[in-house]
Amino acid sequence: MIKKVLTFAVIFACSFVFAQNAEIRIMGKDKKITTKQVALTKNADGSLRFKFSRNDIPKDAIELAVIPEFMTAQKGDKGFWLFPRGEMGKFTQQKGLFSMGHHLVTPIYAMQSKAGTYMGYVKTLRFELVMVVKAENGKYELYPNFRLNRMGFAPYDDVIIDFYKLEGKDANYSGVGRLYRKMQLATGEFKTIRERMKTRPWLETMAYAIPIRIQFHGAKNADKVKDVTQTKENEPKLIPVMPFDKTVEFVKAIKNAGVDKIAVCSAGWQSGGYDGRFPQLFPINEELGGEKGLKAMTKALWDMGVPASCHTNSTDCYQVADIWSEDLVCKNPDGSLQRGGVWSGGRSYHLCTKRIWQMCLRDQLRLVKEMGFDGSHYIDVFSAVYPNFCCDPKHPATRKEMGELQVEIAKFCVDLFGGFSSECGYDHVGAQLDYCNYVSASMRGLKNKPNPMVERVVPLWEIVYHGFILGTPDRLVQNHTRGKAKYKNLSSADLRFMEGDGITDIYNSLKIVEFGGRPIFYTSHMRDVPYIKRAFDEFKPVRHLQLELMYSHDEIAKNVYLTVYEDGSKIISNYNNTSYPLKGITITSKSSIKNVHAKASAKTSRRNKSVEVNPMSYVLINPDGSVFIPKPF
Repeated sequence: MIKKVLTFAVIFACSFVFAQNAEIRIMGKDKKITTKQVALTKNADGSLRFKFSRNDIPKDAIELAVIPEFMTAQKGDKGFWLFPRGEMGKFTQQKGLFSMGHHLVTPIYAMQSKAGTYMGYVKTLRFELVMVVKAENGKYELYPNFRLNRMGFAPYDDVIIDFYKLEGKDANYSGVGRLYRKMQLATGEFKTIRERMKTRPWLETMAYAIPIRIQFHGAKNADKVKDVTQTKENEPKLIPVMPFDKTVEFVKAIKNAGVDKIAVCSAGWQSGGYDGRFPQLFPINEELGGEKGLKAMTKALWDMGVPASCHTNSTDCYQVADIWSEDLVCKNPDGSLQRGGVWSGGRSYHLCTKRIWQMCLRDQLRLVKEMGFDGSHYIDVFSAVYPNFCCDPKHPATRKEMGELQVEIAKFCVDLFGGFSSECGYDHVGAQLDYCNYVSASMRGLKNKPNPMVERVVPLWEIVYHGFILGTPDRLVQNHTRGKAKYKNLSSADLRFMEGDGITDIYNSLKIVEFGGRPIFYTSHMRDVPYIKRAFDEFKPVRHLQLELMYSHDEIAKNVYLTVYEDGSKIISNYNNTSYPLKGITITSKSSIKNVHAKASAKTSRRNKSVEVNPMSYVLINPDGSVFIPKPF
């Protein structure tokens, strides 16, 4: 009996020692914060679960933060914090704050501290939060902050977050990415590009192609676009920029320049031009070539082996549209219309995706297909921001429900066109995405406004999705060989926003390679053909890696990064102004600079020559051990 009591006592003591809590901080309308301790429970897979019932959330609560002790650290501790895209920092600040309510492209985050390496996985309300990392008096805290007062509805789910501890070789940000990828694969929804290519032959072309977004065929005069209600009477005139027949000439010029694979996405092809009359798509403006010219263009592109798809939008609407009705617009809780930005169609409003799906979106997309567009149909914004909510009593939808509708629409596009694509890397539609134009704009934002809390951005998203979704790492590196934009803060309908100084920033060239990305161009000008060719020449030596899964990424020396693919390929990227020697790696006359995809800078006849990574350049080590040294950017 005594033995049994002692055994129970030991078990109880151990469970008490290892019991873990999370602190929740609830802010009320009066800005006062109350705190509670919530015990974490253990899941069958060994992870820890935080769960807080929606019924226990006070009605006047406006924010709720969740902070387990293992998501805290002290200044000077070894380790890191990690945001959903890959924004990362170390524990160097006494005081600071970094938060993001956008670019939260995955529902995961992580911290490595004295307590270990933990990944948080937000299972519910993922579209209702901002991610926060804060240092106060040297103490770091990493947490999601749920914005209860911006949901449009009372909390519609319990708050659930699962926490996974990573051990050994997986206790790093690469391990975090691999773990989440494993979870995504377990859903049965995700198939690699290689698998999908078997039934979508155009996808192989797209994987190896330079994506060209025709930005745009036509748009209204940007100088006359104001925050006003456009009507048929006061609507600014449509300006043809690249009519359909000129687009065929443009694509031929790119191919004649030596770019063997191109994929085209047409923007501004529809009624009213770029962002002109959504959700209206037809009739096609005769100034651009009309329906006949559009069909001739798509046929000509497919005949050249160029996948031809197009851009549509199901999140914005304009009063000038022939199907405009306030019934289409997302409503706030007080019944007011949700306003968007000012674009080519004037003041935009948030389109209720649920309502347009009920009304006519299926039929619209079928008509788009009849124009000859096929392959990966592009719907703007779906993967770029949180879904809208709508409080209209005739078609109410939470952000969660709207996100589920986006998935349904994406699946419809896959069935109709053969594929689906969108703007960024939000992964609620990840199983349907063939490509995104750019994963996020975090790099650009941090370059324009550095934050001392953030050390760098790492390819967390790429470790999860490379080989599944094609993409460009960041908006920062779009159009990169065209150089820096000459004009800033322009309307997207202003052609000057696509004019660059022609000076390639080789940092951006190298970042695309390091992150395994594809260069992308937004263009409607013949003058960009040489810049596109230059981007293609940079991409060609490494484009075969688009089909491979990314295994890991690490900084192996100051400003030197190692990217490893699961086929054994390795990219070493050197951002220094001096060469970086690769210890233990030599090349011979037989193995030097071997790459079937492109020519290198030079061949060598010396045996056992040590390999160096040139300044602001990279080296590719192939699975067979051969080495490729590229020409300078």
